[in-house]
Amino acid sequence: MSPVGDIVILTSVVEPEDEMFVSTCIELGTSSCGDTIQEAFENLEEAITVHLNALEEVGETERVFEERGIEILRAPIEETVPRPVPIDKVVKISQHPVPVPA
Repeated sequence: MSPVGDIVILTSVVEPEDEMFVSTCIELGTSSCGDTIQEAFENLEEAITVHLNALEEVGETERVFEERGIEILRAPIEETVPRPVPIDKVVKISQHPVPVPA
């Protein structure tokens, strides 16, 4: 992976489904699940990392980010603006490093 110097802000949502919790990254469409809310967030963080690494590996990061309206920001970002989500869901806003183009 290239050196990290930029970040993206991603929104993760967790909601109950049957007897587990389903987590989704709104911007990437990446999903995971867990037995608890915390586990669902942790598993989604891993899935997001795998997704971002795979995009970088195949050279598709820029195209996918542009298609999905994901803005690359200069690190570090101290504040994030809350994003609207339904009140019946648990939300987490997180910063993820992205590779600097070589």
